[in-house]
Amino acid sequence: MAFFTFTQNNSGGEFTYDEQTGISHFVIVEAGTAKEAIDRAERIGLYFDGYSDCRCCGERWSDYLDDRDAVEAPEIYGQPIGDYFETLNALKWITGYEGFIHYEGGRMEGILKEVPDA
Repeated sequence: MAFFTFTQNNSGGEFTYDEQTGISHFVIVEAGTAKEAIDRAERIGLYFDGYSDCRCCGERWSDYLDDRDAVEAPEIYGQPIGDYFETLNALKWITGYEGFIHYEGGRMEGILKEVPDA
């Protein structure tokens, strides 16, 4: 199994957030292939047709993944999750979890809900 990261564009000036289904700025899906990850992401609630997204801001979600995007451990922009958030100096875009990891067996884990103390 591998991990594939979907990054949400704040189309229309806001992010979609749903703690129950595990949708936030970053949605990381464990799957065997990119196609499986895209299929699972759609079942989670991501969409890739861009319908009703902001024409000037672009599509909210992109399915431009292939099997070369697979990584062994969850990461964001090529960095382990903890390292990525440290480089942001605890900047968060979402009130709630900044992302969710969706594991193959159905378990879901939220990432970075609170800003760490400086």
